[in-house]
Amino acid sequence: MLKFQHKVIIAFICFVLIPIIILGVVSYKISSTTLQKNISEQMIQTLKAVDRNLLAAVSEVNSFSDYVVSSSAIQNYLNTQNTSSIYEFYSDQQEIAGKMYGNSQIDNLVLFTLDGNVITYTDDKVTSLDALRSSLFLDEVLQQKGRPVWLTPYENQNLFFSQDYILTQSRVIKDINTLDNLGYLILHVKLDLFDPIFKNIYGGPSHELIVNKEGIVLYSLNRNFIGKSLDIQSFSDFPTNKSGYLTDVWDDEKSLITYIPSSFETGGNSQLFLVSIKPWKTIASDIVNIRNTMLVVVGFTVLTAGIFNLLYLKRISRFIHELLIRMKQVESGRLSKRMGRFNFQELQNISQGFNNMIGKLQQLMSDIETEQERKREAQFRVLQQQINPHFLYNTLESINALAASNGQREISKMTINLGKLLRISINGGYEVKVKDEIRHVISYLEIQKIRFDNRFSFEVDVEEELNNYPVLKLILQPLVENVLIHAFSNRDDEEGLIKIRGTVSNGHGEFWIEDNGKGIDGRVLMELNKWKLENHHTQTSNGHGVRNVDERIRLFYGEKYGLIICSAKNEGTLIKISFPIKGG
Repeated sequence: MLKFQHKVIIAFICFVLIPIIILGVVSYKISSTTLQKNISEQMIQTLKAVDRNLLAAVSEVNSFSDYVVSSSAIQNYLNTQNTSSIYEFYSDQQEIAGKMYGNSQIDNLVLFTLDGNVITYTDDKVTSLDALRSSLFLDEVLQQKGRPVWLTPYENQNLFFSQDYILTQSRVIKDINTLDNLGYLILHVKLDLFDPIFKNIYGGPSHELIVNKEGIVLYSLNRNFIGKSLDIQSFSDFPTNKSGYLTDVWDDEKSLITYIPSSFETGGNSQLFLVSIKPWKTIASDIVNIRNTMLVVVGFTVLTAGIFNLLYLKRISRFIHELLIRMKQVESGRLSKRMGRFNFQELQNISQGFNNMIGKLQQLMSDIETEQERKREAQFRVLQQQINPHFLYNTLESINALAASNGQREISKMTINLGKLLRISINGGYEVKVKDEIRHVISYLEIQKIRFDNRFSFEVDVEEELNNYPVLKLILQPLVENVLIHAFSNRDDEEGLIKIRGTVSNGHGEFWIEDNGKGIDGRVLMELNKWKLENHHTQTSNGHGVRNVDERIRLFYGEKYGLIICSAKNEGTLIKISFPIKGG
């Protein structure tokens, strides 16, 4: 089972360290993605500017070729096939040559007649017209009906004999009057046309390429890339009309690849893309601080956890361990053990509170032992004193036998009833059965009838259901005694009558004691009621027996039970006693 200290460390790792690591990783990922997106969006804008500059450069060459194909010298030569006209072109139309050499990007100008004659402005070897026709190149030129068709450096190598990478523009020359085909114009353009555009891109180390839909590099400042395949798995999924970016491996290095569809049209059906490739390590260098910060935070957190464990957690764990040991010792009865002192005030307060609690518990145990010893002594005294009641019972039996042998029936009867009174008064607990309480009060009344020379009679009527329920003992006799003392005193004109009834009502037991005596004086009855209303704090000079019974019932059963007294002068008294029914 893990120790408390280890559990807290695990909780610290789970709820503090791991969330910090996750937060750092997520922050790094978000920052990387955001930076990648921002750089790509900036690069897309740069590539769009490159595309515009590219179109501007191509437009200059297109303007020059427009001038050439529409010149009168070229038109006359191709229409008449007259050599003198071309000589006239050489001599009289020097402006064409001037424009060509004035535009330093144009490397050569080649004219083909329909029958294959060729005229070139340089001495370079020229591919024959038949070779061009067999390559289907001229088919594309004818399909464009005089519009320029461009060949990229990679595509040029299979058609022309130049050892250098060049651009080629080709177009069919039409008669400006009849629009009939007259011949073909081929311009060889130096890569200087594109190089300045791509050299001026700012944004750190990167490679900018012109790529066709098949992923072949058609142009790059790095000539070694021309003709290579852009080996990117998802390149074929590039949308033809949208810009975007992705990360993939290029030249054995993870790179951020940004692309846009180019507006430069070669005249064929192939879509061209401008692609920028940035090594990922140059981008990631901008978010290294985030990664390093995360590592520093994690390291600091681990260090803090270690210090927290040494300076605080270990002491708390030791305190809890010692507290558990002391609790087990106390549980086994070793109350003399105490907690030690601790540096933390909170722990010291708990330790001191535990010691005080054990001290009080020890004192309480001592008090309980003392109390138990006193109870044993009291019980012994009670047992010792029980000898006297037994002696008294034996004596009463002797008196009863002597009275019976001498014919004194009244004495014998009083002796028997007195014995019954003593037995129920002295023996047993606080409660007796209802029938025993009734038997006790009947014994008392029998004795009092002899004493009062039969000047009163009594009636007892108890429901059978009530007889076996328990009731507080000695609650009827004091009330009957009050009747005999107060209700029938100084009355010789009428025989007294006492009625005792026992009933069950609404789940409660009830005794009713009724007499036909002289009743209770209004002042005395007011004092009794006042005593009941003021929670027994008022002392009265009357009704000690009534107060005793009522107070005992309320203490034993609760405040909802007790006595109710109804009386009127010279009209007798009715007393109701209520008590709970608790079972047989």
